[in-house]
Amino acid sequence: MQARPAPLPRAVWIIALVSLCLHLLPRPGYEFHRDELLYLAMGDHLDFFRMQFPPLIAALAQFARLLPFDLLTAIHLLPALALVGIILLTANMTGMLGGGAHAQILAAMSLFVAPLFMRTGVLFQPVIFEQLWWCLASVALVALLSGRAKSWWLVLGVAAGLSAMTKLSGAVFGMAFVVAVLASPLRRDLRTRWPWLAVALALTLAAPSLLGQQFWGWPIFAQLRVLRETQLGHVTPLSFTTGQLFLAGAAGPLLLIGALALWFNAALRPFRCLVVFALVAFGVLLVQHGKDYYFGPVHPALFAAGAVAAGQWLSSRRWAWIGAIVFLATGGLLLLPVGIPLLPPPQMITYAARLGLGRVVSTNYGTTLALPQDYADMTGWREQVDVVAQVFHALPRAEHDGAVIVGDNYGRTAAVALYGPALGLPYPISTHGDFYNWGPGERSGDVVIVIGDDAEDLARLFGEVTLAARSRNPLGVDEEQDVPIFICRHPKQPLRGFWHSLGVDWG
Repeated sequence: MQARPAPLPRAVWIIALVSLCLHLLPRPGYEFHRDELLYLAMGDHLDFFRMQFPPLIAALAQFARLLPFDLLTAIHLLPALALVGIILLTANMTGMLGGGAHAQILAAMSLFVAPLFMRTGVLFQPVIFEQLWWCLASVALVALLSGRAKSWWLVLGVAAGLSAMTKLSGAVFGMAFVVAVLASPLRRDLRTRWPWLAVALALTLAAPSLLGQQFWGWPIFAQLRVLRETQLGHVTPLSFTTGQLFLAGAAGPLLLIGALALWFNAALRPFRCLVVFALVAFGVLLVQHGKDYYFGPVHPALFAAGAVAAGQWLSSRRWAWIGAIVFLATGGLLLLPVGIPLLPPPQMITYAARLGLGRVVSTNYGTTLALPQDYADMTGWREQVDVVAQVFHALPRAEHDGAVIVGDNYGRTAAVALYGPALGLPYPISTHGDFYNWGPGERSGDVVIVIGDDAEDLARLFGEVTLAARSRNPLGVDEEQDVPIFICRHPKQPLRGFWHSLGVDWG
């Protein structure tokens, strides 16, 4: 049995605090991200056991509304705190693996400077929380392997269950964990009650996600099919593999050292199943053409192992240790504006161009933008809703009560859901994604304002289609740079009549 690790070094706590402060700084020129708008709308429709997506993010959205901050700050506080948790857990895991203070600082610094974790700590999305849960699961696995109390199995069960409440992709990591356990001495624990209690706990926590999927006919499979046909088709094995190093930034060498050390380093041999976990997850995601960041939940364990191996060598070489910290800090500072939107859009465009890294401004569809895609998705939403409000209030007063606003993607719709009430707009509807199952609302729909779409397609449903305005955002992603807004009258059948015939659009 290994000795209990010493308290975390003060430097680790300082790194975590600096990370928190950086993630809560003002973001000049940026507002809510497209996905954040969606998750806030999900919170509007929170029904724990009847949602077609894992409901934790919707519950967190509602929790954020209760915090004593403006909503933008509140939703950014939660991922920032999750990243602090990952940094502290990774440093703690490093100590459990046998690393001293130097190794724990090195691990914390690696998480701090990695562009992947900078960015996920910025965005109110399920991604950062999934990374947190599997980092916690990795800590529990290391604790069990080092001979600590069997009750750590329950921590593993909680982490797996919370992952299922966050993203269904947790099934990949759950499978990889099972293989890792079977490949380790922990398989002997299967003769005890502890692993089975962990499974029961995980399934209990996962129940809202699983019951919601069953209720809606497992929409996850339709979403995955569309995702493969659109975004994942642009992912190659080479881009997925090299992407790991880009996402790790200056800490990339430590990622490789960690994977190799878990297999070859004698001191880490008892924890070799961590690399089995990594290899299985990596292989599944590679075969499925997963995006490079999907592998992020494994990074903390590899950073921890790499910090132990590198720390053993660096701790006795003062100048090498200082050089390693300076290298990480310099690399982190260079990529800081790429991870956290601290530069206003004009300056960020210039900075991205000077970096000369095409990956920084590439999109999910293989195109490129002036801004990183996540940054572009943080611009223009309030202005777009202002244009919609002008169109709505220009309608004859008699048409206001029955008028319906439809967005043809979730970003446009969710933006109206958030900003619209203050402008006197009705709650919007859409056939896009999760909005479809929330229905067409209670209004008659004799007049429909459509944000986006195509006049010819709308003419199949309405007798009169008029282009009323355009919303322009040169900083946005391609489809948001010039958005038509139509007024549609004389529906060919009542809105409720054709709503369900349209079907859900997962594109």
